[in-house]
Amino acid sequence: MILNKTPTLSVMAPSSTCTSQPRAFTSVHTNKQVNSIFTAKKCQRAATLRAVAPRSGVVVAALRNFDWPEALLFDCDGVLVDTEAEGHRVAFNEAFTRKGLPHQWGLEQYGELLEVGGGKERMNAYFTQNESTEPWLSMKDPDARKAFLKELHELKTDIFNELIETGRLPVRPGVSRLINEAIDAGVKVAVCSTSNERAVSNIVRVMLGEKIASHMRVFAGDMVPKKKPAPDIYLMAAKEYEVDPARCVVIEDSRIGLAAGKAAGMRVIVTESYYTKGEDFSIADAVFDCIGEAGDERFSLHDLTTPGKLVQEA
Repeated sequence: MILNKTPTLSVMAPSSTCTSQPRAFTSVHTNKQVNSIFTAKKCQRAATLRAVAPRSGVVVAALRNFDWPEALLFDCDGVLVDTEAEGHRVAFNEAFTRKGLPHQWGLEQYGELLEVGGGKERMNAYFTQNESTEPWLSMKDPDARKAFLKELHELKTDIFNELIETGRLPVRPGVSRLINEAIDAGVKVAVCSTSNERAVSNIVRVMLGEKIASHMRVFAGDMVPKKKPAPDIYLMAAKEYEVDPARCVVIEDSRIGLAAGKAAGMRVIVTESYYTKGEDFSIADAVFDCIGEAGDERFSLHDLTTPGKLVQEA
């Protein structure tokens, strides 16, 4: 679907609080099944061994390895900041307009396009499906198309950085708290993203602050040949940090990212974002609506080392 509405850089910032609706779970405590609930405002926890991911109805193992994690690896878009709907999508649309292209991505359409990891790859898939329109209509040479996508993506990144610099994309609840807990405990932290390295680094520096930026390495963009759901970016981070993948905990928001973390042999916690609430997270180690600020947190660094801490018994 092509929209004719001209895009604007005036965006509605995502809510800075977590959702308040309860999340239904079923847990297994030894051999006895009990009903469990995640409640946004009250996060009491009880020892359990297994938890059911929402909507899937499939029992999946909760955090199995309770050793102290050596590294926390965060996705960027949808995890650090809920950027997709009113960040990247807006920036793509503005870039199309500035280049005179007749394309505008609506909210629902962009959600479908997120099935393709990486901005250049996303545009290539979309333009390939719409070869009868510009720019592919008058651009047949593969190298010319590749160069055009690179240029267009750089423009989109510049526009996206404008949104970051003006503070219109707030950090998701609890992100800074959890990262600071890790830094203070000597646990390595990094961002592992399919997005442009410059944009990710800018988010970390501007929105998380200099302390976090000085400790948090960025692995992103084209640093690896295969993007998520391939595990390459997470395996690169583990290798660079010289840590065992099994001692890494990944924070993701999407099915694609979850698959990447699991393929890397890591534990994965999902914090759902705007576009990913309906996805199947049945293989995740735990699923939350957000990380949560102090006093309203869904989990802390300590919880990652304690059996059952991530499930609340009703």
